[in-house]
Amino acid sequence: MEKKTIGGFIAALRKASGMTQRDLADRLNVSDKTVSRWERDDGAPDLSLIPVIAEIFGVTCDELLRGERRSPSQLDATSDEDATSAKGERERRRLIKSALSRYKIRTYISMGVCAAGLLTALICNFAFLRALLGFYLGAAFLVASVVCQVVFINLALTSVEDSGLSQRELSDFRRGVYRGAKLDFGLTAAVFGFTAPLLTAMDTNMGITSGMTLMGFVFAGLALAVFGTACYFLTSLFIKSGAFILNDEETSVYRRNHRLLGRCAIVLAAVLVLTVVADSTFTDGIQFFRKGTVFNDYESFKDFMEQDVEYYGSSYITPAPPAESVDGPSCEDEEIVSHITDSDGNVVCEYVWRNKSVSLISYGENTLPITVYTHEGDNLAFEKRDLLDRAFYVLYCLEIAAAAVVYLRRRAWR
Repeated sequence: MEKKTIGGFIAALRKASGMTQRDLADRLNVSDKTVSRWERDDGAPDLSLIPVIAEIFGVTCDELLRGERRSPSQLDATSDEDATSAKGERERRRLIKSALSRYKIRTYISMGVCAAGLLTALICNFAFLRALLGFYLGAAFLVASVVCQVVFINLALTSVEDSGLSQRELSDFRRGVYRGAKLDFGLTAAVFGFTAPLLTAMDTNMGITSGMTLMGFVFAGLALAVFGTACYFLTSLFIKSGAFILNDEETSVYRRNHRLLGRCAIVLAAVLVLTVVADSTFTDGIQFFRKGTVFNDYESFKDFMEQDVEYYGSSYITPAPPAESVDGPSCEDEEIVSHITDSDGNVVCEYVWRNKSVSLISYGENTLPITVYTHEGDNLAFEKRDLLDRAFYVLYCLEIAAAAVVYLRRRAWR
């Protein structure tokens, strides 16, 4: 059969179906100029497109290659038709597989942009001590990654539009794209959460080092939890709208996993709330860890305060006597004379503040007992608080990981 017969037959079938060259080109993922060349006998369709064209116009591959429909006497050859139908089925699968493969490759590009954002943020923070700059540069990469992924999703979905696929085949294709998008967006959410602690830098020329890694894992877990919640409702919406079509077995599996995910999320949220309350209770300030020296009489207190003790170490608290107890010169070269008054305003103790290791003085109801706190003790209290704070960060990570493990172990797999 000559090529012009194929081209003429395609033109006749297209016109009989009320399609334009552009309509046919869109369904075959080719240009309208290519269709025009076929119909002008300047070329012929690729052999891989023959089953797809035959499927579109409701003819067999043999009829398309012959350039004419078969006579009634030839319609008894059912075996040929079955073979053609099998070819069409294989061709549709090939098109779906090819479109998903292209989408996956593009998704890797988007993930690479996301990874570049994480690397940029870490380099700015740890190498150049620019935490805020690192966060904003990393966020720019993450936004670019999201934009790329949205474009890639749109390209994937439009590549199979009007391709002759059944609703079930389109549903399977959409679900494949959805799984890839969840993986990419989930990675983006985790990276955003991991770099979020960089915002705690108080100065543009400051880096975050202590505890940043643990805080990053906690915030990454929280970001993934929020993202998972969004996917929980989004998946339900797609199923209800008909974008995803499930058979009876898939529906049963989905409902079981949906209920399990909801229960795990509720339990995790309750546990996290309790942990946050405990964290804020024990790590808000250093009062829980602060240990002072208690004096039950004024003489021992006076002896302690008048000791010549210098303090050269670092302290979280600037040394200064309570304002109500200061009486005398404030110049550093002169001695500070202080006094304690009772509720009636009578002076019950007067002393010279020579002990520079004292950071804070706390009085009882009737001035006694008197508790004295030192800078060294405060620093030790801060170290204990920071250690407990890191322990809570680890606990957050373990709770989120435990919820994920329980879900993955109990979910139903097809």
